[in-house]
Amino acid sequence: MTLIDRYLIVLFARVFLVCFLTLSGLLVIAQIFTNLDELIEYGRRRGSLPLALAEYFGPVLLTIFDRTCGLTALLALLFVVAWLYRTNEWTAMLAAGISKARVVRPLLSVCAIAIGVSALSREFWIPQYSDILTQSPQDLQGTERVQPIRPTEDSDYGLLIAGKSIASQSKTIRNPVFVVFGPASRIVTQIQAEAATYREPTDGVPAGYLLTGVGSAKFLSEPSVVVDGVDYLRLPSDTLWLSPDQCFLPSSIEFDMLRGSSAKQFASTGDLVWRAKNQGDYYGDDLQLLIHQRFLQPFLDVTQLLLGLPFVLSSRRRNIVQMTIACFLTYGVFFGFSAILALLCGSSSLLTPTLAIWIPLLVFAPYAYARTRQALVE
Repeated sequence: MTLIDRYLIVLFARVFLVCFLTLSGLLVIAQIFTNLDELIEYGRRRGSLPLALAEYFGPVLLTIFDRTCGLTALLALLFVVAWLYRTNEWTAMLAAGISKARVVRPLLSVCAIAIGVSALSREFWIPQYSDILTQSPQDLQGTERVQPIRPTEDSDYGLLIAGKSIASQSKTIRNPVFVVFGPASRIVTQIQAEAATYREPTDGVPAGYLLTGVGSAKFLSEPSVVVDGVDYLRLPSDTLWLSPDQCFLPSSIEFDMLRGSSAKQFASTGDLVWRAKNQGDYYGDDLQLLIHQRFLQPFLDVTQLLLGLPFVLSSRRRNIVQMTIACFLTYGVFFGFSAILALLCGSSSLLTPTLAIWIPLLVFAPYAYARTRQALVE
């Protein structure tokens, strides 16, 4: 690595940091002033407002970096080259016989490292904070946020889960209705209760829903339904940890599936693949779309970078504002085209998740590579 390479890398790192802090700062400040009362109250509960803001917005900054890494790298590259033009350093390097490709090479290497760090954060760091990332500032007050429930069928245990609404923080279904069509249907076909709370699997007890306020239904006096060692319905007649008005229904439907979202947005790719293999029937095409997107996201980020790079390497007489607008337009066209294909995949059976993700790459990547290569030799 030469002295010029180190100079360019340090310059790029500074500009990249400023661009990221500017973009993320605008988003964070807007959210702080929109939810100022809730955040101040949360700070009082935590004992320090700066600590509370760091706990909540630290993971948010990771997601912002993940989503804007490609655009931030492109803007940083643009401003670095514009600075080299302004100080005539670009002209001096070209006059010394250094090609554009050689000048840009260390900058592109740092961009690739930034995209790689973004991929690592998406897989290892962001999933650790999925709980706080799914909460709004209102949820930080400890108050329950009521959401509509998406009726979901559990074919493994023979259940249809519905209800009035769900409370995300306590993982509770309000006024639940469980339609039973599996082995437990021989003693009851429908169970209504005041509330149903999702319970994680523990020793000897599978994951499922604890129904409270069932009343004095006749089936509660029946023995629990167990077939081939598998629990299908636990009843208080022979289950000591159940109250007389409670029953327990094991289920493979996790509480997240009842929220109406088709996939865990902040889960790791390994978790998403596991869900597609073991719970694919409960998710739509959005889960497969998200998995394909995770694998191709680094290549999509590189394509976005190469789409704007020719504008960065264009004539020195071009105004930096014009170049910035041109980069934003190319980024918007690429993002809009990808979003339209994703919407078509969710609303039509003509487009598969695989095609919806690969088409933007197949269409724009060759063009971006050809234009960038041409700009480097001009």
